[in-house]
Amino acid sequence: MSQLKDSENIEKNRVKSLSNFKDLLKNTWRLFKILWEEMPWLLGSNLILAIASGAIPVFAAKAMGTLIDKIILATNANSINVVYPALILFAFLTGLPYIITIFGNFLWKRLFLRTRDKMDIIILEKRGSFDISQHEDPIFQDRLLRAFNNENGPIVDLLNGQINVLEKLTGILIGAIAAATIDWRVFVFIVLTSIPNFWVEVKFGRQMWRIWAKNSMELRRYQDLRRFFTLKYSIIDGKLNQILPKFLSQMKKILEDFTNKRLSTENKRVFLKSTTSIVATAGLFVGMMFIIKESLTGIIALGTVVFAFQTLNRVSGWTSELLTHTANLLERNLYVADIFSILDEKPTLLKSENPTKIDFEKSPVIIFKNVSFKYPGQKKWALQNLNLKIDSGQKLGLVGNNGSGKTTIVKLLLRVYDPTKGKITINNIDLKDVDIEDWWNHLGVLLQDFTNYNFTVEESIGVSEKSNIINKDRVIASAKQSTTDDFINDLPLGYGNMIGVEFGGIEPSKGQNQKLAIARAFYKNKRLLVLDEPTASIDANSASKIFREIENLSKDTSAILISHNFSTIKKADTIVVLDEGKMIEKGTHEELLALGGKYADGYKKQKSEFE
Repeated sequence: MSQLKDSENIEKNRVKSLSNFKDLLKNTWRLFKILWEEMPWLLGSNLILAIASGAIPVFAAKAMGTLIDKIILATNANSINVVYPALILFAFLTGLPYIITIFGNFLWKRLFLRTRDKMDIIILEKRGSFDISQHEDPIFQDRLLRAFNNENGPIVDLLNGQINVLEKLTGILIGAIAAATIDWRVFVFIVLTSIPNFWVEVKFGRQMWRIWAKNSMELRRYQDLRRFFTLKYSIIDGKLNQILPKFLSQMKKILEDFTNKRLSTENKRVFLKSTTSIVATAGLFVGMMFIIKESLTGIIALGTVVFAFQTLNRVSGWTSELLTHTANLLERNLYVADIFSILDEKPTLLKSENPTKIDFEKSPVIIFKNVSFKYPGQKKWALQNLNLKIDSGQKLGLVGNNGSGKTTIVKLLLRVYDPTKGKITINNIDLKDVDIEDWWNHLGVLLQDFTNYNFTVEESIGVSEKSNIINKDRVIASAKQSTTDDFINDLPLGYGNMIGVEFGGIEPSKGQNQKLAIARAFYKNKRLLVLDEPTASIDANSASKIFREIENLSKDTSAILISHNFSTIKKADTIVVLDEGKMIEKGTHEELLALGGKYADGYKKQKSEFE
């Protein structure tokens, strides 16, 4: 709840800051700094061309006014020679913008592509740095969706918009200086009548962002339902359960509600903007009338009138565009601020500044001391006062009903979360003081929700190899341990066969994918194997072989096994029985049967089902 309030306060402060543009200026400076460090000449070239594009039209208008005055002078003097210098200058300044546009488009395309690639890598690197617990936090997931729903598009839009603003601002400043030499009051009047248009853009841009922010959870639900129409296994499941029409109806409602809110705001924006555009046009009309009156009284020459008309017309258009661009940037900046807020997010797990190195010459001794744990935002204890010792080389089995705390123990041991109470020690060292990367490096882990890798079979098994030189012998050994070699040897290219039909490879069954995942855990050849329901989709014969391999692991390797299959878990050195977060029984298979408790009851029921 506190996280939700913090998120709402951030949003309120961000909207409030629109009045002084601090967020926009700060984020623009930050983006330009990133790009300047990566591609200074490319960014600098685009900025220089933007300045040139804004300044040249004003000088071209001045050249035209001068040309007209020279033509009048040549007519009175009956000599064309006086016209040539002004004509050449006008022709040059008229043609130069076309050349700038060609080079500008070329350089912008390069800047656009480089910026997109750079920011994509920065964003992916940051997303990969977050703790696993953060990825399980629904509020954080809402922020991720809101920030990256448009990928890095808002950042590119901000860059493009600021370059356009620079061009218009240059034109306005140069035009203002020129207009001031004629009548500064006209310039000020035109600018003032353009401000209402700007106010409308800011007001409704802010409302659009608020609609997006308030509906982020519903849009995340839409994305979740959308997978049933895009992912193969979800489509199959959806069709067999005949749920696609229902989901489509729910998605349609989410989109309609979201779109209707946006369209309602857009309707109001269009009405008000039409009114403010009339005000801006009236301002230009009145300004032109001032110039015409001064011309008729002979205060200014005809060429100057032409120059004034063109400049004021451009300044009026540029001012309107500048304010509109700025308003749009303020709207886009709200999305950019979401992205930068994620880039500024820190991992939640505190890491020791001077982590202790663990001796992994053999498997460590792990102790849970009075460990209790609640998941963030939950009232119920997932674990309560757990005291458990895992000796070096021990094969520990965890059993219990769903939600009893088995996976929670694994998550705490992997340091996805820290205990709410108590502590976990590795060789008498608090897990919080251990280098987490070093700890993970010595673990072979298979969780229930494992992933698949669309590489070759060899690359998929050896994907954890940091040296990028996969040990083929260890791959084959791991495949045999996991019984994966049964189907690998039947593949046309064996270990060189591609996985994934999307890449011209084969599509393993669910059981075969789980065997590959087990092979990856074996390949790491580390000091502790953590296997959560490792044989849930595997045939009984293969499961028995895999557990025999685990049973025969050297004394230098410990293993923690979670399984509902009593025929395999019974081979563990020690079995812990959990119920509602508490350890209620502990012992060998024979000891627990003799105890006649929950384990014995479950074993007998499962055994009777197969007799």
